[in-house]
Amino acid sequence: MPENSAKDTNRIGASRVLKEQLLYCGNWSELVEISYEDDAKQIRKWECLHRKHRAAAVIIVAQLRPSGRYILIRQFRPPTDSYILEFPAGLVDPGETLETTATRELLEETGYVGIVEKISPKLFSSPGILSETVSFAHLSVDEMLPANQHPIANNEPGEFITVFLKYPDEIAEFFNEELKQDVLFDVKLYTYFMAQGLL
Repeated sequence: MPENSAKDTNRIGASRVLKEQLLYCGNWSELVEISYEDDAKQIRKWECLHRKHRAAAVIIVAQLRPSGRYILIRQFRPPTDSYILEFPAGLVDPGETLETTATRELLEETGYVGIVEKISPKLFSSPGILSETVSFAHLSVDEMLPANQHPIANNEPGEFITVFLKYPDEIAEFFNEELKQDVLFDVKLYTYFMAQGLL
């Protein structure tokens, strides 16, 4: 990161990153040590993870119309040693817009074709350790379209994704059934439905 970042304008405090040192570079992520100056002008260090190439992510909240069913997925996540219930999601490829990523990943992971209705600002899911930004993409999926009658996913090698379609009033019972099978939950999924009053 450059010594003088564009983020310096309109700062609400004096803290700023001074430099980064790469500690480890893997296939998908980078571990770095950050040197930063805090609000008291003291130099401190912090370790964090970056996505390779600083890729952003899109979380896809897709609903079938007119039924109102949500499209959810379950897959094994090696860092957790668990199957995780989540919304479909994916990384933004170079040159892609968030909208393009959302429609592409929904099709790849579930086989459904959707239209983006709105996109959230960039958000952080675990800012104490991870620099990755995520944006929520809300998609409408016309279940009357021929393409959505018998959707076929095109998962990447190593992806084994199970797709679920759930009405809002089925969410709480479905989550309880998943818990009984030792399935765990992505925080973004759980928080979304909790905020909707469905849990």
